[in-house]
Amino acid sequence: MTAATGDPRRAHDVADFLARLRRLKERSGCTYRQLEERAARNGDVLPRSTIADALRRQALPRPETLSAFLRACGADDEIPLWLEARGRLAEQAPPGPPGATGGRPASGEAHAVAGGPEHGQPLVPRQLPAPPALFAGRVEELAQLDAAADDRDAPGRTVVISAIGGAGGIGKTSLALRWAHQRLDRFPDGQLYVDLRGFSPDPEPVPPDVPLRNFLEALGVAPASIPHDLDAQAALFRSVVAGRRMLIMLDNARDTTQIVPLLPGSPTCTVLVTSRHRLRGLAVTHGARLLALDRLSDAEARDLLAGHLGRHRVADQRPALDALIEHCGGLPLALAVVAARAAAHPDHPLAALAQELRDTSARLDALTAGEATTDLRAVFSWSCRALQSPAGMVFDLLGVAPGVELGLAAVASLTATPVAGCRELLRQLEDTSLVQQPAPGRFRMHDLVHLYSAQQTPAHHESADTALRRLADFYLHTAYAADRLLDPRRPPVALDAPEPGCAPQPLEGAAEAMSWFDLEHAQLIEMQQVAMRRGWYPRVWQLARTLVTFHARRRRSRDQLTVWHAGLEAARESADLTAQALAHRYLGQAYTAERRDEDAFDHLRQALRCAEQGGDTGEEARTHYALAVGWERHGDFHQALDHARQALTLVQDLGSAVEEARALNAIGWLEARLRRYDEAETNCRHALDLFRRHGHPDGEADTLHSLGLIAQHKGEHADALTYYQQALEMYREVGNTRGEAESLDSLGQVYAARRHYADAHRAWRRTLDLLDAQQRVREADLLRLRMASLPRR
Repeated sequence: MTAATGDPRRAHDVADFLARLRRLKERSGCTYRQLEERAARNGDVLPRSTIADALRRQALPRPETLSAFLRACGADDEIPLWLEARGRLAEQAPPGPPGATGGRPASGEAHAVAGGPEHGQPLVPRQLPAPPALFAGRVEELAQLDAAADDRDAPGRTVVISAIGGAGGIGKTSLALRWAHQRLDRFPDGQLYVDLRGFSPDPEPVPPDVPLRNFLEALGVAPASIPHDLDAQAALFRSVVAGRRMLIMLDNARDTTQIVPLLPGSPTCTVLVTSRHRLRGLAVTHGARLLALDRLSDAEARDLLAGHLGRHRVADQRPALDALIEHCGGLPLALAVVAARAAAHPDHPLAALAQELRDTSARLDALTAGEATTDLRAVFSWSCRALQSPAGMVFDLLGVAPGVELGLAAVASLTATPVAGCRELLRQLEDTSLVQQPAPGRFRMHDLVHLYSAQQTPAHHESADTALRRLADFYLHTAYAADRLLDPRRPPVALDAPEPGCAPQPLEGAAEAMSWFDLEHAQLIEMQQVAMRRGWYPRVWQLARTLVTFHARRRRSRDQLTVWHAGLEAARESADLTAQALAHRYLGQAYTAERRDEDAFDHLRQALRCAEQGGDTGEEARTHYALAVGWERHGDFHQALDHARQALTLVQDLGSAVEEARALNAIGWLEARLRRYDEAETNCRHALDLFRRHGHPDGEADTLHSLGLIAQHKGEHADALTYYQQALEMYREVGNTRGEAESLDSLGQVYAARRHYADAHRAWRRTLDLLDAQQRVREADLLRLRMASLPRR
């Protein structure tokens, strides 16, 4: 080994001595983990983090560490030489900062340092507050903190920094203290702690010179020796902690500027920061690992409450417990407040507290334990206080929206802000953990934060009402344009101009329109309910109208019932006969899909009556078509065919080629059900030609499916497979999962008839997935029975 490193007694200084040790480690060919394992086999305790620290720090390793390291490297016979060299260098080196075994502070960082306690021992501060009394979950987050602390060899890493971010009350400090107390053995030279009060009742955060002075005094520096200049204080702090294995916990920081002077320069130190602010600057300039906390899962929240209240009490009151968890939204502070209130009255049923929290107007009042730090409203207000005025306005208006999640374009219309400027304002809210961005361009508030925001701008306020009108018009006009992309042949609806400041979202193509509906469907239904409560009746039925194609393609008949019941009520309130006819027809079609024939025929008859009274021939024809579908589902093919022919007669008078094609396809389908295959094929081929000439892919796919049925019933299975496959491909192109399921089912039937059982099973398994997703329970159950009776080969 001496050939590789030379005689260690010739080392000029500590740096040279350490360089020779590093070469010794390189020549051994071992990783830190392998050296740790070798040391264990030798009977030595030598954690790999200790080895890494010993080779990186500018101080001599302890004699026992040095000996264990040399034995692990296979240099047992050289131990006396290395210990002699170490002793000589230790005698020559001037006194270092408290806790150092040797070495010299960096130039320009040396100041007078007071000695430690008696006998010259360095001070070892233990400043961490007590760990949280009860803690649940956060397994993954604790593991991430471990990984960051272990990653001391990252390129350019001078100090390990983990920054825990998240909303007020999300449990950042609890997580940090939990981790720190479980890992105290990592920090034998002490732990420093400060609450920087970045978000607190205090009007201003703690300036960095205050904790710096406290840290230095805790480390044994005489108060008179602490310089007044902030930079000099920070330099002295770095010198004092250099080479020491310490934890510095900086709790509740406002921003990166407040933190930087408190950072050590030694890789042996670990810094743990908590802040509501997303400390991107700290990640850029100091390589900090950012860890964002989200709400607790329901299971974790249940464990937390059970820990507070006792498992017997919560086991006996499970429904009330679940309600409490729902109302707290997985926010640890809210759960802790609820637990404290419940624990104060152990004989009271949890249902009483759950009932109190059910009222959203009073929920935040109930979520307080009587002090500012445990009052949800106060805790949220400290985050808002850090916002600049335009971002604060956006925060207040977000509470006006009916849901907790919005897209960027929707927020821009809500706030009457250009999209680019709105993105920057939302970034400020995200940086302060008042909103999250779960996907690009999607912004979500925690339920309780949204409730707080809503109370900042009451719904009856003029600005709130105007903002809500803009949002309603954003959804209405964007959805209408999206529906026109899906079915441009559908009769148009005359919409009022959108509110000033509203900018509907531009969409390109049918695929993007379907994706937008998938993303915004829940918000559209919420917005319709708001419009109904506010008496904006035309918007109510018009919003329902924009969802028809999407609901049909996704086979969402129950959602169709929801929006059109509201649409019918709105049409009646505004005495709009045309809108009433629409509402009754779409309700009838949705009830037909749900196999509720009595309700279906009742609404379809009323739709026909309204259309006749209003002289709306087109709507009358469309209602006859809906009645044809209803009677076909009911099993009366003759009555169904009669309505289909009435529909054809009416639309031919109107000159609507697409609606004529739809009626022809219905006639062909019904004739096939009546085994009139030649007539059926003639009508369906005529319909297919019209659909193709006028660019209607849904109708084209429906007609291909009809032709497949005709071929199947005629025993022309090869032709049937071709038609069904073409229909399937076209349904997939337009995102029509309803038609996709029906084509796959039909393909399975043909495969089964041809005894291609494996192909039939494959098609029907895919059909089942779609039926389950569309909640078509009865059809799925029947298909499972068919599959069970089918041979596997």
